[in-house]
Amino acid sequence: MTTISSLNAGLLSALTPSASTANSLAASAATSADAVIGSTIVTIPSPLGEAPLVYTPEGTLAGAAPVISWAGSNTDAVSQVMAGDYMSGTMSGQFYGLGSALLDRFNTTGSNFSQSVSATTPGGMPANGLGAQGAQGEIKLTVQTASGKSVDIELDSEDGTLSVSVNSSGSLSGTERSALAKLATGFQQAIDGLSGTPPSLNLSGLMQYDPSVLSSVNLQVSVTGEGSNNISANVALNSKTKSVNLTDSAGTINLSLDTGSDSAILGSTAQQNQAVASYLKQFDSADAEGHGNTALMSLFKDAFTQLNSTDGASTQQLPGTAYAPWLAQADQSMLTGLPDFTASITDTTVSSNPLLPDQTDSFSYQVSQSTQLQGDAEAGSITQTQQSLLKASFHTSLSGGPVDLTPATSSQTYDYDQVDDAESSTVSLATEEGKLLSASLSQSSSKTTTVSEYVRGVLMSNTTTPDNTSSSQDLLSLLKPFLADDEAEQNSGGWQQALSRLHSMILLGSNSN
Repeated sequence: MTTISSLNAGLLSALTPSASTANSLAASAATSADAVIGSTIVTIPSPLGEAPLVYTPEGTLAGAAPVISWAGSNTDAVSQVMAGDYMSGTMSGQFYGLGSALLDRFNTTGSNFSQSVSATTPGGMPANGLGAQGAQGEIKLTVQTASGKSVDIELDSEDGTLSVSVNSSGSLSGTERSALAKLATGFQQAIDGLSGTPPSLNLSGLMQYDPSVLSSVNLQVSVTGEGSNNISANVALNSKTKSVNLTDSAGTINLSLDTGSDSAILGSTAQQNQAVASYLKQFDSADAEGHGNTALMSLFKDAFTQLNSTDGASTQQLPGTAYAPWLAQADQSMLTGLPDFTASITDTTVSSNPLLPDQTDSFSYQVSQSTQLQGDAEAGSITQTQQSLLKASFHTSLSGGPVDLTPATSSQTYDYDQVDDAESSTVSLATEEGKLLSASLSQSSSKTTTVSEYVRGVLMSNTTTPDNTSSSQDLLSLLKPFLADDEAEQNSGGWQQALSRLHSMILLGSNSN
């Protein structure tokens, strides 16, 4: 017969902590609570003085090892990279080396592939910091081959799960696999830049794709919930267009180059570098004039520079330049040498004055180039127009520095500036039977600045200042000293200097510079 006896008083006494022991346990519990926010402290007294057990609100033991789940065998090279990434606390860390590993697979195989790894607490919650805060990262690279096949590479990080996949619409040839593998480094560089903090653009590697094998390369990146900055970007590269569209907390940039039509307008590498440098100077000037976001403008400049990197002049012929190399040089010197493009950058509008919320701080800048070619190899005309438009508004102190506006009247002493600035530059050329009939340059600028001065919230003055300029120039007259019958004049150092001078003159903003 089994007898169940009540616990004796001595055992109960041994299991009841003294006052000093209870205080010590309480202090230890408080420390553990700081380490696990929202946790429940469950203390089981012990005469041996063991540390208290800490449980999460989900009822799981704090500090327990995360539960790791793989979708499939994790012995391959891609899975090994994922094994080093999935617990990273940053989105760039989640994707570290992963894009290049996926494309490196094409060095040995063209088969489809998928894998995922999840890291959760015993209670099923995301085990890494990114998953716990709801951060999400999505990357997709879509490549079309010249033979018509589509290859999709996807990377995703969400809710503590890191997943990847490679899918091809058809069997890839050895040449196609090799062309894809060669994009590995460029793909990873683009991922590292756009998922980084702060984000950056590094598209040079992707732009080196082989157009004879791959017809297009498209990259999409989205990172949300990681800190204060969400970013989405779309990069499209093909034989007709190069474009970048990017949005983050600072604003939006859009840039599109028309690389498919009128490729005869492309100049030498030296001409293009000179034109890009001139435009970058214009962008900096607009950013300073309109008090734009410098970090976003830096991304805009990177996009413009990288998309305009080419292999030099086109082999196609400009209208009217048949059998006249000197004429082709002259015409080309009066063009930018860049493909036609449209570009814009818009900062996120901010209402910085609580008393006058309609007085927003804003910045919008647009710039473009368009070219019309008419005629044939014997005779024709060329018109190229560059345009820019800046619209901005901002607050400054009366001394020109930053201002901190609050509901207090004492803070309401400032200038509110509004800027509307437009510029254009147009070149018109006409040729016939190997002769330059006319060459002219028209440039104009129209700028209006309005400054409203407030002192302790009272409008003291409102001044609008217009500034309009225009000019026209006969470019042909600058070349006439070299247009003698002796073609040796067109091979002289003076001729090359004249062409370089013409190229500097026609660039947008050269009149103001």
